[in-house]
Amino acid sequence: MPNETDTAAPVLAVRNLKAYFHTGEGLARAVDDISFDVRPGEVFCLVGESGCGKSV
Repeated sequence: MPNETDTAAPVLAVRNLKAYFHTGEGLARAVDDISFDVRPGEVFCLVGESGCGKSV
C-alpha cells in the first residue's frame, strides 16, 4: 500500500543533470545525466570522496 510520501508531488525534481568543472588537465565530468525526485518528508544525500565534485 503506497504511503503519502510515495504519492505526493516532488518538492524537488531534477532531470538529466550534467555538471563539469575545469582542472589543470582539462574538463572533468562530475555528474552525467542524473535524474531524481525528492518528495515531502524524504531525505536526499549525495556521498563521495573529498574532491570528487559534490559541490560543483
